[in-house]
Amino acid sequence: MTTPPFRQLFYASRCAPGVDVDRIVQQSRHNNAVDGVTGLLWYQDGLFLQVIEGPESSVAATFARIAADPRHDELTILSDRPVEAREFGYWSMERAQTGSSDTDALLARLERRLSNAPESVRQAFTTAANR
Repeated sequence: MTTPPFRQLFYASRCAPGVDVDRIVQQSRHNNAVDGVTGLLWYQDGLFLQVIEGPESSVAATFARIAADPRHDELTILSDRPVEAREFGYWSMERAQTGSSDTDALLARLERRLSNAPESVRQAFTTAANR
């Protein structure tokens, strides 16, 4: 039996007050591209939902940085699973939130990306998108 080549971790956290979310996304895109991590960050009303996926060691290192980051509070892992293939393709870090000009297009892409994800992951993003 072989181990799937990727790990996908889905978590929620509260954002510390006054945090520049765009800066987090820029930093994440850079770090994730270097580490071979892809994913999605959803931010709304002080709540982060994020999926990170990639090689086991890269996801572990990325999540360790997130867990130590004081900009995150109440960090909760919602799903942590091995995956055979990336579900977020080449998104080194996509940012999503309701009310942006391309929300409908992003939600359609997100729905396609989540088609193979566990129900809990799909439901969390669907709930966040419809708030």
